[in-house]
Amino acid sequence: MSARGDTDQETLDTTEDIAVGRMSRPRVCMFGPDNPLHAMDSTTGDVSRIGERVLDVARGEFDRDFEEALAHPVGDLPVMDRVILEPAWRGFGLGPVLAGAAVRRLSPGCTAVLCEPGSADGRSMTEEQHRQAAAKPARVWSTVGFEPFRNGVHFLDYRLQRPLGLLAERQQEFTALCRSWNAQHGPR
Repeated sequence: MSARGDTDQETLDTTEDIAVGRMSRPRVCMFGPDNPLHAMDSTTGDVSRIGERVLDVARGEFDRDFEEALAHPVGDLPVMDRVILEPAWRGFGLGPVLAGAAVRRLSPGCTAVLCEPGSADGRSMTEEQHRQAAAKPARVWSTVGFEPFRNGVHFLDYRLQRPLGLLAERQQEFTALCRSWNAQHGPR
């Protein structure tokens, strides 16, 4: 609200911050002095594994197949390493809205956003359990424009209009849900 400049102190005093989840999103500089794969390797094993699938390890540049999948392959690569929505907030369509808004706000100057959908709860899983755990978040991420690339890695081409349209659709769905809830539970 304060970003609009029309919020007074009394309104700010009644605003309560509520944590609904968290996101870890390293941004890999593709055109700097350091090898981008080394930068990805220095974060987590998951980010490193994603890097190995979209980068040419020897050249330290985009893998040719990945480069061809992009509309304009120039820019940095943010990686959605961990996106965790608190259990009480799951099932309302909030995850794609928040993640999509974060991608839109935090990705100017980027060519694509990467992720590898799966379970982030840290438990050991078999390969089959991992595939099953990855299927649901992959469907969720597709609702804001992520597309499968290779070996479980998905990407959102930041230079395309389609993701912005999909995000607008998710926001409209969430707004309708809020209005419905408010009509049933709001002030009487």
